[in-house]
Amino acid sequence: MESLAALYKNHIVTLQERTRDVLARFKLDALLIHSGELFNVFLDDHPYPFKVNPQFKAWVPVTQVPNCWLLVDGVNKPKLWFYLPVDYWHNVEPLPTSFWTEEVEVVALPKADGIGSQLPAARGNIGYIGPVPERDYLHYYRAYK
Repeated sequence: MESLAALYKNHIVTLQERTRDVLARFKLDALLIHSGELFNVFLDDHPYPFKVNPQFKAWVPVTQVPNCWLLVDGVNKPKLWFYLPVDYWHNVEPLPTSFWTEEVEVVALPKADGIGSQLPAARGNIGYIGPVPERDYLHYYRAYK
């Protein structure tokens, strides 16, 4: 039986191929995939339960951390900005170190709104997941068995 690391590496190869296809189809340079964000209950300081973007969790097994970002271009190692705030009141997930982090560049993102300063300056041709055509193309592979 193959190890999780080997299976994950093959998984990333497949996702990179699909990414190259969608980038060529829509004439984009890269995709920026957001994990999602928390939404507080009206007049409360507690959020609703977090549900991660399925396009994000298809790439990385990070399902409980909002405000993370993943940049993929189909060629280079995917880059994950992992939300890691300095927070006294809330439990904060540590920077991941697991079988899958060999295939992804992981960088700490201390502020939820700090992604803009981390992205390439020339980012006008990066698709955000998600615009409908890109999302439809990727959803096809989630449904296809």
